[in-house]
Amino acid sequence: MKQVKVTPISNAFHSFEQLDLNLLRVFEALIDERSATRAGSRLGLTQSAISHALNRLRYVLKDDLFVRSPDGMQPTERAAEISPRLRQGLMQLQLALTPSEFAPERSDRRFTLTCTEYAGAVVMPALIARLRETAPYASLNVLPSNLGVAETLRSGRADLAVGSFRRVPDWAASESLLRETRVWVLSSDNPAAGDELTLERLAELPHLVIAATGEDENAIEGYVVDHGLERLVTRSDAGLLQGALASRGLRRNVAITTSHILSALAAVSQSDVAALLPRRLATAFMGRYQLALFEPPYTSPPFELMSLWHREHGDQPAVAWLRGILREISSEL
Repeated sequence: MKQVKVTPISNAFHSFEQLDLNLLRVFEALIDERSATRAGSRLGLTQSAISHALNRLRYVLKDDLFVRSPDGMQPTERAAEISPRLRQGLMQLQLALTPSEFAPERSDRRFTLTCTEYAGAVVMPALIARLRETAPYASLNVLPSNLGVAETLRSGRADLAVGSFRRVPDWAASESLLRETRVWVLSSDNPAAGDELTLERLAELPHLVIAATGEDENAIEGYVVDHGLERLVTRSDAGLLQGALASRGLRRNVAITTSHILSALAAVSQSDVAALLPRRLATAFMGRYQLALFEPPYTSPPFELMSLWHREHGDQPAVAWLRGILREISSEL
């Protein structure tokens, strides 16, 4: 009788059988946080529990997965290889188990947004207040947009992005939240604040310029390309200003450059510098910092603040609800 050869079950299948969802969540948190302490805080686990889970993962996957470095726990080549597919799988599992209806008053969902500093100052306070009122058990994680918006959305690390975008890839969808204009801001104690702000007067003042460190160098017309997504990183209209000044034989005087839009407000209030800032932001802090606001004495186009999401996830009941909240509060600003 001919013997039948039985193919042994692969080691990979054995490894899969030994995995559980908690281990995968620990892996995802370590990929994002690069720290056992931060990963534990995110998941509500002790550092010891995170280390124990990582050791189990190392045993099952036969790889170190993460190695310590001065910059935190860095993924090995194997961890970096499986991370995108694992995250996509966890996302699909979440979608499969997501209720068809969303009840904000009972939900303990963790929402994650990525946003610019401007959006964080203008939109986030109202959003946080609305979330605390209507979804008191839910939590909100806000990531800075300079970490990369496109990959954060595509990987499922964020539900929505709030910022200013131009060309949007096919995998993403967006909607306008509000249109913003710019104003020149001076301290109300500045002698120039008592007069009309003309081009000549503007040229005489020292300027504070807000520039997104590192990203501005790669910006074209204020935008950088982020995996096919064109994202606005500068809030200035330097080209238009310089053109207007040059037509009068004038030049600007840049005294200070900073990447922090909120510290710019405080700096203006305590010095003789002038800064060009988004109108809603300047208006919100006008009383606190004793600021005087002026219309630009040249053509300065508006920009749009938008929400952006992955097409496959934006219609989830929870995400659709959050998009609606953003629309409502933005219409009131």
